[in-house]
Amino acid sequence: MEGYSPRAETGRACRAFAASRTYHRLACAIEDAGFEIRDQIDWVYASGMPHGSDASLLVDRELGAKRTEVVEHATRHGTGWSNTKGLGVSTANGGEAKSEWDVLAPATPEAEQWAGWYSQLKPAHEPICLARKPLDGNLAHNLLEHGAGALHIDACRVPFRNTADEAESKNKNRHADFGSGPRDNHVYGADSANRTDYKADARFAPNMLFDQTMAGELDRQSGVTVSRKGEPRASARPGAGWGMTRTGAEYDDMGGASRFYPVFRYCPKAGPGERPKVDGILHPTVKPVELMRWLVRLVTPPDGLVLEPFAGSGTTLEACLLEHMQCTASELDPDYIKLIHARLSKPIQNELF
Repeated sequence: MEGYSPRAETGRACRAFAASRTYHRLACAIEDAGFEIRDQIDWVYASGMPHGSDASLLVDRELGAKRTEVVEHATRHGTGWSNTKGLGVSTANGGEAKSEWDVLAPATPEAEQWAGWYSQLKPAHEPICLARKPLDGNLAHNLLEHGAGALHIDACRVPFRNTADEAESKNKNRHADFGSGPRDNHVYGADSANRTDYKADARFAPNMLFDQTMAGELDRQSGVTVSRKGEPRASARPGAGWGMTRTGAEYDDMGGASRFYPVFRYCPKAGPGERPKVDGILHPTVKPVELMRWLVRLVTPPDGLVLEPFAGSGTTLEACLLEHMQCTASELDPDYIKLIHARLSKPIQNELF
């Protein structure tokens, strides 16, 4: 997916999803196409389905041994499962979720040796490559001349969880009140202006997208933590000053670790309501509309155009309609064109989130 101003090529943004093990190939191809890699967004979710093959079962098959001894009778009350070929079957993508089956013991000593071993991990994140066409001069010049090149952060900020979260974030970033002067260091470089207070209505957009399940797991593992209370920074004692400014204003707060790494928004794998089905045809990698709406807002300049060369089931098209953006899309597979028509023919509600 690309977002750009029709006025020029320079500064045009590119956002592309990749598999975790082949991301490097995608990034190299994007660079070869004339883009500069700017960043990577990680979409982290808890709903991935294991696709790895059972190494023990493969060994038995290689040896021509058939499993017959039943160890237990298993049942599952969920939406899907992964068969021995690593292929996922679920009610979410139109299949029938298997609810019960016999668990068979390895038939050979060689297979027993590899019991519990599989070919790969369960997928839990999807990298998104952020790239941009080279600028014409600097960013300011490119924006003035060509109308593209920046990210619309304010349209993609993360809402504060509550008033306490907002107060904690803003109180520890009162640079003007605390007298923070011009900075000049090896990390951030020189800045001749005095630093200002943080007064935004929400947190700055990060390059990590969590779903609520993953954020909850982070909090479960961290437990409730408390920012360290310290002494004014003028103190020469080792470790003093953590959690306190030189004026004595406290930074202390408490909560789960995810408060430092805000939950962006709930972006699960696309559910049944977002997976159009026509004549038994489904798309295997449907993205959530909410996620695509955020990406569209992030990269598309005012009066810009979104180019989607791999339309799939039409998620980007629907996202652009909801965000009132122009979009031009193409799709090679004629079967998926039917899915796009089905998606765009349904009533589309523009919900704020």
